[in-house]
Amino acid sequence: MPPAPDAPPSPDLPSGVPDALLGEYAPFGNVALDDAERWPTLTPDGAARLDALRHHPAAPVWVHATGDRLTADDLPVLAATARRFAGADSGRDDGRDDAGPGAALRTGTSRTTAERDVPPWVTDLVERAHTVVPRYRRARDQRRSHARSPLDDLPPVTRDDLRADLASFVPVDVDLSRVLEGTSSGSTGAAVVVPLHPVAVAADLALLHLLVRDAGAAWVPHEDRLGLANLVDQRAAFTYASAMTGFDAASGRAASDVAVPLMARVNLDPGAWRDPADRSTFLRGTDPQVLSSSPLPLLALADLDAREGLGLHPVAVVSGAAHLTPPARARLRAAWGVPVIDLYGLRETGAVASRADDGPFVVVPRRVWVEILSDDGTPVPDGSPGEVVVTTDENPYLPLLRYRTGDRARIVRPHGPGGRVELHDLEGRSPVRYLHADGRWLGSVDATQVLQAAGIAAWQLHQRADGTIDLTVVPDAPVGGAPSGHGPVGASRPGEPAAGSAAHALRRWIGRDVVVTVTTPARLGHGRARRYSSDVPGGQA
Repeated sequence: MPPAPDAPPSPDLPSGVPDALLGEYAPFGNVALDDAERWPTLTPDGAARLDALRHHPAAPVWVHATGDRLTADDLPVLAATARRFAGADSGRDDGRDDAGPGAALRTGTSRTTAERDVPPWVTDLVERAHTVVPRYRRARDQRRSHARSPLDDLPPVTRDDLRADLASFVPVDVDLSRVLEGTSSGSTGAAVVVPLHPVAVAADLALLHLLVRDAGAAWVPHEDRLGLANLVDQRAAFTYASAMTGFDAASGRAASDVAVPLMARVNLDPGAWRDPADRSTFLRGTDPQVLSSSPLPLLALADLDAREGLGLHPVAVVSGAAHLTPPARARLRAAWGVPVIDLYGLRETGAVASRADDGPFVVVPRRVWVEILSDDGTPVPDGSPGEVVVTTDENPYLPLLRYRTGDRARIVRPHGPGGRVELHDLEGRSPVRYLHADGRWLGSVDATQVLQAAGIAAWQLHQRADGTIDLTVVPDAPVGGAPSGHGPVGASRPGEPAAGSAAHALRRWIGRDVVVTVTTPARLGHGRARRYSSDVPGGQA
């Protein structure tokens, strides 16, 4: 049985991880729903298969329970969303209402957003935001903008804006009774709670199915296999088994006789299993059809498959959250011989662009409009590098106008109708690991947990070639405009106790010297600088 929520910390946890941090991962510590509420449309057969997965003799220690929350009324909406994505993908829609981002695929040849018509849905969103979104209603009342303002006249927004006043971005006319909570740590590390709608979450499955199809693979459910495995490889993580009750609607098919596909979020860390040998047994027995993760866990699974002969044969691999290098893609292709899809996006915006080779990213067929801005927020000519800024209207709880991602790219738009919008030279989040003093590699996800538990709002973490750690932090307590502090951290300035706690936790976590710099959000930047980096050979994947 899983340990009780009040059980002492596992001895397998890395030294230096604060005990309080792991309260978030206490097995079933926040269970509030039953299965009928998690999966309102799940059939008795599907429930029996899900129960069998949960109790698989080699299953990992499940520490969470979650479902898609899709009702019967949601399924036609999801099916319409899948058709909209497919129509935009083929250039058939008109860019308004359900057509969504299709107009973004038919832009002209002008050089900046200010000189080019945005899609009709963006114009509609600007108008609606000034009617029902508190942030823009205030701007309207203060005569800073109005319902007919061009998109370029609206100031870009940042993660700090969301952290400071998330409620001001939520429309006042939406039913909040179905809100799901997601979290995002972004480019600089500050956790943001993102309100999500069940259909918006399930629409990710529709997009994923479309991308797999476009890559030349067939994703057809098989009752003896997991439909999807979402992989992590870290010391503490939510793991769970679930059912994808919206799969038929998301795939654009009529209801089929094929059993509802199951999915699982699985932690590859040996400490996440009752017996380390169970990891291979479970993966071999469930043989997931689609593998989804960031590059490092996918590479770890490829190595595990080769080493222990798991015999996995996925139909596709999906990598996200961090930059997938050409060598990493080649390694994954060599391991399984299937399409490897690189998906770029943020929790706040959803998917933005994807690619199935080492060429440019292509903006996905959702209601997403991409601009490239300079550091001062002004548009740059198409083809010039700058910050990726996203407008999106897929999540009814969080429509975003000109959201600064912190990532950089060049945008190339088509010269005529029916083309595609490309992001070249995208500089996203690089997968980084850190070398412990005892020679072990530690993942940056674990560092995120350590620093967030210490009350750090944003940071940059760098390991020098000699192993020393440089930590630049913005504590949750305001630092003000004083010069950055260096070296040993005292308590003489606001925010420094949190910085000191973070440095102490990092020293215990990695067994190395930590040099701390306390800075301001303005000096750290809005996510433009990379949060994690390393000069140690092997630290950058």
